[in-house]
Amino acid sequence: MASRQSVPVTGIAGLQRAARLAGESFGHEDVVSASLSAENASSRWLWWLAAIAASAGLAALHFY
Repeated sequence: MASRQSVPVTGIAGLQRAARLAGESFGHEDVVSASLSAENASSRWLWWLAAIAASAGLAALHFY
C-alpha cells in the first residue's frame, strides 16, 4: 500500500524554515516601507505629473 505522505519530513522542515525566513524578510521590509511613506506619496505625485505632461505632449503632437 502506498503512503499518503507525498513530501518527506525533512522536506517539510526545509519548507517551514524557508517560509519562516521569508516571513522575517517581509516583516523587515514592512518596517522599512512604513517609514518611507512620505517619500512614496511625493513620488506618486511626481509620476502623475509626468503622466499628465506626457499626455499633454502627445495631444499637442496629435493636433499639431
